[in-house]
Amino acid sequence: MIIHVCFNDTNYYINKLKAFAFLSSFALSATVNAQTESEQIEPVTTEPEQVKTSDTQPESGEEAPDLETTIEEVLEEYEIYRIVNPEDPCDRGLDTYTYEKSWYDETQIYVNSSFCEPALWFDNFFGSDRVFNEGAAGTYIRWRNDFTYDEEEYFDFKSNLSFSVELPGLESRLRLTFESGEDETLRDISPGQESTTSTLGLQLDVKQNERSKFNISISLSPRIRLRYRYTYPVVESITLRLTQEVQREKAVNSARTLVDFEKLFKNQLFFRSSSEGKLSEEFEGVDWLQAFVLYQRINKKTSLSYETSANGITEPLTLATNYRVAVRFRKNFHRKWLFYEIAPELTWPVTLDEERLEIAEDRRSKWLIFFRLEVHFGNASKKRYEDYY
Repeated sequence: MIIHVCFNDTNYYINKLKAFAFLSSFALSATVNAQTESEQIEPVTTEPEQVKTSDTQPESGEEAPDLETTIEEVLEEYEIYRIVNPEDPCDRGLDTYTYEKSWYDETQIYVNSSFCEPALWFDNFFGSDRVFNEGAAGTYIRWRNDFTYDEEEYFDFKSNLSFSVELPGLESRLRLTFESGEDETLRDISPGQESTTSTLGLQLDVKQNERSKFNISISLSPRIRLRYRYTYPVVESITLRLTQEVQREKAVNSARTLVDFEKLFKNQLFFRSSSEGKLSEEFEGVDWLQAFVLYQRINKKTSLSYETSANGITEPLTLATNYRVAVRFRKNFHRKWLFYEIAPELTWPVTLDEERLEIAEDRRSKWLIFFRLEVHFGNASKKRYEDYY
């Protein structure tokens, strides 16, 4: 087979080369340029308070002792102001910046526009009101690069891409997805969990209201999954959430139940308890997971999470197969779409044979160092920082 390529559009291929260079080397440049920014600590406050101030003004550079002032949000050092082009809503060339753009900023703009234009074309073609109301299709892309150093398995690297693209029609209830079959939030905090391969699929939100949501997803694995989620606010600061899934993947039927208990504290703390049970034709009994996570918001760009979890099986042995404790540091740095995480952890696993009938290796302690570099793209509505935990 002979493939002929025409280089009529030089700028197109230059942008492609920029994207490739960006994915392979932006981390080093971003870290160097962000050293000054990362040293700045924002004041921790839930909402501004206005109080009386003294008539005596402090001298320049000095802090007035025992002086209460109004605390306001500090203006971001790297800010982007969106200016919509009525003739081309995907055009980001009119945006204004509070900083001088670098080559990797141009590449990020190019990727955003590229993902916007195909879906926007469909919206134009079918006459969707979204073109007039928002001007861009809802698209969210997340690219994660995970580096781990394990006491037993040594160095490992994994890269994972996930995206969700809103498709036209059906009142914006249909989405094109590329994601793994596992709950990635639970996989991060579960001891000894292996990552799964992402697959392309479609997700349809069948019914949704303020408390519940039911959707059906089909992927190329092949897999069909039905998911129902119900959220119940017990009191103002406590929420219960039930998630029930039934799926058939590669001729194997399975079910999953997840119960989350969430408690919000006033002093920048958020607690979540997750209880999960799985049934499958591949194994007997129930595979279970219990996890507790306490999130601490340090400032607008920084958070900590204190994690402990255990998982196990009920058949043919009743056994807790692993325990885990960890601390995770997460930072939004240099740009609003760049994040990194550092998470040292300690686990106590038991290794079973393939049939899970006997213990192949007794329980022992094992440490691991985890580092993640994460990039966000897309034109979906801005997410709060809490959504990136």
